[in-house]
Formats: sequence, structure tokens, C-alpha cells
Amino acid sequence: MEQLPRPPSSSPSSPSSLGCFLAHPLWVGASVSFAVGFALGIVAFVLRWLSGNISLIDLLSRSHLPCPLEVIGRGGCGEVYKAVLLYRDRAVPVAIKKIVQPPANAAQLCRDDSKMLHHRTRQIRSEIMTVGRMRHPNLLRLLAHLPQPRCHYLVYEYMPHGSLHDVMKRGSPPLDWPCRLKIALGVAAGLEYLHTVHRPKVIHRDLKPGNILLDGDLKPRIADFGLAKLVPGDAISGPMNSNNVAGTLGYIAPEYYQTLSYTEKSDVYSFGVILAALVTGRFPLDEFFQQTDEMWVIGWVRAALQSEDPTAAIDRKLVGKGFEEQMLLVLKIACFCTYDDPNERPSSRDARHMLAQIKH
Repeated sequence: MEQLPRPPSSSPSSPSSLGCFLAHPLWVGASVSFAVGFALGIVAFVLRWLSGNISLIDLLSRSHLPCPLEVIGRGGCGEVYKAVLLYRDRAVPVAIKKIVQPPANAAQLCRDDSKMLHHRTRQIRSEIMTVGRMRHPNLLRLLAHLPQPRCHYLVYEYMPHGSLHDVMKRGSPPLDWPCRLKIALGVAAGLEYLHTVHRPKVIHRDLKPGNILLDGDLKPRIADFGLAKLVPGDAISGPMNSNNVAGTLGYIAPEYYQTLSYTEKSDVYSFGVILAALVTGRFPLDEFFQQTDEMWVIGWVRAALQSEDPTAAIDRKLVGKGFEEQMLLVLKIACFCTYDDPNERPSSRDARHMLAQIKH
């Protein structure tokens, strides 16, 4: 078990010492924050039990744990498990992503030239370099990175409701409009932090409902930073270039798809599509849009807003509750965020400000 790498400093800390761990700059000030302190307890537990080269699978199957591993997701990089750890007689759920890849510790991952790394290793590196070092209530926290001989384990906070996409698809728990608006505001706040507060700036590149997780109170956390890019200080202005398109069809900004160049405005485009999904209850690849003249969600939304009955674009489950005016305003913001010209799109900060001005 290793600590997540901290920003450059003059002396490394010992991962075997809980005292040194608590003094790690990554966690300075944790005692004044209940949430940070709670996460520290989880990671300290993992550190304690994994310090002797104990396999994570062996650890999580030991009798002192109340239940075995539960698979809660599968993706291109591997499986995601739910585990319940006992810490001071308290059951603490965590989510563990297993990525099969040759071993490398966090320091090596962050030091090596990313061009020389396997794509899965680059994703691990990206997670460590972003959410492994950032703290914001609307970002999913990476608690620990555990390299093993044949794979890596990334340990996160557990989000009981899963993704926004899954919640909207299954309709449980139900999301009324005030809840959806709060989700939109939370995602906007997380995006603003990535783009304008944190340095170096972070571009997520795969923002979508499937990568927005909901906690027990249905508060959103932006997750899956495997494709995220840190923007160097000398590239604060101007686009970044990529060798291939990363992201999910339907949420990829047109300039990125066409030119392989992206900026934070590419994330804003994706956010606009998410706003449209929250209001309409539909996703870009839904078969519904194949039967429309526009063939895509944003074109359909713009046509609806210009029609005699713009409320036709609103999710039928939300109609008649008295929030139609608010929802139409959010659809207009979605249209602003998805302009073809990235220079015409608002910043993530401006988008959040516009949403915050809607009475709720």
C-alpha cells in the first residue's frame, strides 16, 4: 500500500507510519473537516491492513469484514467492487476499481513520460494526478491507490445511488425538479473548480451522466478522471491537442471531434448536454431522436424552444408541478453551453452563476 503522491516536496514520508501519513501535506487541515476526517479513517484502515503486502482480495474476504466483495460495475478498464470495511466497530463502505496492468507505484506513474505509458496506466496516472490531489464536495474522492503485481486498485468513496444516468433510467429514487436543479448546480460547481480554481487547470474530457455519481443525499460527484488532462501553466489560453478523440458520443464537443483540439469549453459543451438530459429526461443516443427531424438532442431542444409549445421538451414526469418556467430557463442555458463556436459558450463559472440565479 502506498500513499498518493503529494506535490513536490523535499522529503518523502513513510507509508508504514500512520503519524507520517497524517502529517502528509495532502491531508493537512483534515481535522477541521468531518468529511476529510471520515475519509482519513478509511484510508488509515486500509494502510494498516495492507502494509504487510497483504492482497486486497485476501483482506476483503477476511472474517472481520461483514460481507464479501460485491461487483457493482464493469467497464473497459475492469470491474468496480463494493467492500464494507470495519473501522473502530463501524462499517464503512468503499468502492474499489480494479485495473489489470503491470505494476508501478504512484511515484513512478507520475514521473514517467505519459506518452510511454499504456493507456490504462495513463488512466491510473490521471486519477492520481487529479482527484488524488484535489478536494471539492462535488468531485469523487480517490482515497488510496494500491499497486499489486498484476493489477492496480483505486479506492474511492462509495456512492450508494450510483450514476445519474442509472438513476434517471430506472426512475428510482425519483428525481423531482428541485433535486435535478441542485444536481446541475453541483456539477457546475465541480466543473468551475476544475477549470478556474485548481491549478493546473483540469479538463475532464468525458463529462456525462454516467460519470456523475450521487451520494446518499443525491448530491452529485464528478467521477472517472481517467481521460482528464492537466493544462500546463503556459497553456492556460488556447486549445490542447490530442492524438485521438476521447469521450462519449453525444457529449463530445464538435470542435474536438473535428479538429482533435479541446479546451475547457469542450467540457462546457458536455455540461450543456447534461442540462438538456436533466430537463427532457432523454439522453443523446436515445432511439427517440432517430425519429425526429433534428436527429440529436440539442437540435431537438432548440426547435422545441422556438415552437408554439416549448414545454413539449420537458420530461413528462415533471410537467404540472409549477416549475416549467425554471426548466425552460435551464434549457436555454443548455443551448448557450452547446453553441458550435466554443468562444460563444459561457465559462463553467458563468454557467453556474446563471443556474444560481434561477429561483429554487
